Amino acid sequence: MAKRKKLKPSWLDNLKISIKKALGMKIILCDSCKYDWRQACYQPARPNAVWCPDYSKRGS
Repeated sequence: MAKRKKLKPSWLDNLKISIKKALGMKIILCDSCKYDWRQACYQPARPNAVWCPDYSKRGS
């Protein structure tokens, strides 16, 4: 059975984003995503996404 993609962030994802913002951490995902190039990523939030269903850390 295929894994379903999330369409919006869960409450836990929103909590993590809020905590990172409060601590002053960098929350932009596109800088460290392995899909951060024009032909690979078609997300409308690119290049300033704070949550992405396709995010995968570069080098993994």
